[in-house]
Amino acid sequence: MLGGVWYGLGVLERTDAAYEVGNAADGRRAQQKLFELSGKAVSSRRDQKSVTVTLFEREINAFLVRHLSGESPLAEGSVHFVGNGTVEVAGHVPISAVLGDTVGWWAKALPQRWATQPVWLRLRGPLRLEAGTARPGPRRLRIEVESFWVGNRRVPAAIMTILPEGPALRATRWAVPGTVDSVVVEPGRLTVTSRP
Repeated sequence: MLGGVWYGLGVLERTDAAYEVGNAADGRRAQQKLFELSGKAVSSRRDQKSVTVTLFEREINAFLVRHLSGESPLAEGSVHFVGNGTVEVAGHVPISAVLGDTVGWWAKALPQRWATQPVWLRLRGPLRLEAGTARPGPRRLRIEVESFWVGNRRVPAAIMTILPEGPALRATRWAVPGTVDSVVVEPGRLTVTSRP
C-alpha cells in the first residue's frame, strides 16, 4: 500500500526535465525561420531548389513560450532535441484532461481543487514526417512515443495507443506545410528542408 501511495504522489510532482528557453530575440528568430518554411518566402525564389533552416532548441522554446503559449496542448510546453531523430516534449495539463477530452466526465466527480491540479507529462520518441497524400496540402510531424512519464513516474508507452483524443495525443502531432521534404533531429537542433 505504501508503494502505491509513493507512486501516486510521484505522478503529481513536476517532471525532472529541463529545457533551454531562449529570450525574445530567439523567439523572433524562430518565427522568421518558420515563415521561410511556410512557402510564402520560398515561392518568391523560383530559381532556388530548396530552403534549409536550422531551428535551435532555445529558439523553438522561446517561440512556444512567447508566441504559442495559448495554443499549445500542454501548458508551459517545451521541446528537447535529443538527437538521433529523437524528440522530447513536456508540459502540464489539469488532472481532469489527462485521460483526454472524451472521458472528461469523470472529472466532474472530483472536487474542483483536484480537477484543476496540474499534472506534468513528458513524451519521448523518434520524430517522423508523415507521408503526404496524392494532393498537395499540409503534412504532419509525429512523435512515435517510446517513453512516457506522468510527473516523475514512468508509465508504459503503450498507454498512448489507448488514450482518447486529448492534450497528450495533440502534443505528439504538429501540422507543417506540404512543401516540407525532410526533418533531421540532432542534439539541440532541428534541421528542416522545404521545396519551393
